[in-house]
Amino acid sequence: MIYNILIIGAGGIGKRHIKGYLGTSRAKISIVEPDVNKQKNLNSEFEIQHTFNSLDDVNQKFDLAIICSPANWHMEHMQFCIKNNLSFMVEKPLSTKIDGLENIIEEVREKKLFVRVGYTRRNSLVSRALKDQIMNNKIGKVKLAYINSSQEFPKYRPDYQTIYYAKEETGGGAILDASTHMIDQLIWILGIPEEVGCMYDRLVLEGTETEDTCLINIKFSNGCLANITVNQFQKPNINTYEFVGTKGNIKLDHSTLMFADDDSGVWKDQKDYMKGQDPMEVHQNNFLLQANRFLDGYEGKDCDLATLEEAYLNLKVVLAAKSSWKNKKIIKIS
Repeated sequence: MIYNILIIGAGGIGKRHIKGYLGTSRAKISIVEPDVNKQKNLNSEFEIQHTFNSLDDVNQKFDLAIICSPANWHMEHMQFCIKNNLSFMVEKPLSTKIDGLENIIEEVREKKLFVRVGYTRRNSLVSRALKDQIMNNKIGKVKLAYINSSQEFPKYRPDYQTIYYAKEETGGGAILDASTHMIDQLIWILGIPEEVGCMYDRLVLEGTETEDTCLINIKFSNGCLANITVNQFQKPNINTYEFVGTKGNIKLDHSTLMFADDDSGVWKDQKDYMKGQDPMEVHQNNFLLQANRFLDGYEGKDCDLATLEEAYLNLKVVLAAKSSWKNKKIIKIS
């Protein structure tokens, strides 16, 4: 079946979703985008069915919507979808504030809409291999997790001072924009977070109102402890996850998964899940995989993409991290 899909917000992430859904050969795409130049560029590059300047101009029926607007607009755009009985995917983070989200979740349940949240890392082959090995008890009972995701962000987004990233209210900064990905991975693998402590600051990057560095500690309901470290100014690009279990450790270094169960210093079972591939092509392919999973889920098939409830919990952790440093205390997640 071919689905008519409305992309709400056609900036950088919106473009990745357009490529992803068109790549499934299961979708026709229309866009809502106020920027005329973006409209022209997208219509020249892709087969766009309809182009609208705002949601008020939408006068067609759609099967699904993909919300790719800045995070401070997500609430309003989710309400549009609910009002029009439109199942949807919304980009991360779910919002920049908690108020009103419980009502959104309740209305989605009442109307039986199919909704997921766009944490694309759940789609990568290596993330799935990591989770599978942990769930299959390769390292025994997980007790600790360490994550370091740090890079020279301005190298990859030289426009960072003029986009959503520059302000907290639009979803920017190391916590709202970056750490939320790692928090989702931890919720996906470890379960429900209960307590959060954090320190953060803007140490280097200029021209923003947001932090470029954060150190987040999380305790989960199963007793696991986790640490997330992010800085967005260092020269080396580091992305490492290490889970410590009662039978060994499993480590992810970028796209290479490895295992250790002794003190020899030698990591075993090493496999690079991106060997010989272009990283940006792999990243875009995650959007294709996500699009197919979302459409499968809409059709009633299994779909383990992030739910509204999981993303709501994620946002609670994010906001608790902010509150922890501001109030100099550990925050309990209700």
